[in-house]
Amino acid sequence: MKFIPIITLVFLGAMFFLSCGSPDKQIDTDHNTDFPEMETIVEQPDTILFWTVNIEQKEKTRVYEDTTGIDNPQSIINGINTIYPTIRLEFVKRSGDTVYTHIDSAFNFTNDMGSFGAAEYIATVVVNLTTLANVNYVNLDFPVGSHATPGVYSKSSYETYKEMHD
Repeated sequence: MKFIPIITLVFLGAMFFLSCGSPDKQIDTDHNTDFPEMETIVEQPDTILFWTVNIEQKEKTRVYEDTTGIDNPQSIINGINTIYPTIRLEFVKRSGDTVYTHIDSAFNFTNDMGSFGAAEYIATVVVNLTTLANVNYVNLDFPVGSHATPGVYSKSSYETYKEMHD
């Protein structure tokens, strides 16, 4: 039994010696030519909202400018879900020029928000998702309610909205 603690001490001592080696060398990257040049990596944010929408004034206000390299509908859906947390919009697929979405529990959206609120939500979804290159339609699938019906919504329905900038 006394043999196990001695082995433990030998092991800990060896670990101490290995960790106390010479200090790390500082690398001078300004004068070192052994390293390849750094590539510029464009990261795609996972939560984006390009526009806020005011259907009463028929305006859309730009809140995020850079659309280059952003082609992921899920990032935009994450942004929409951030400003409408009680409505869980889900990305289904992208096919051709259409983004397909689904809302499981749409009661709040279709009944509690009123016609105005539901229309503004739909406009927000369509305006933001059709900002993506080559997306002209959004298929919104959800249970029918008293203030909104599912269907395919077109980018052209919102092209007359005046563009505002923050």
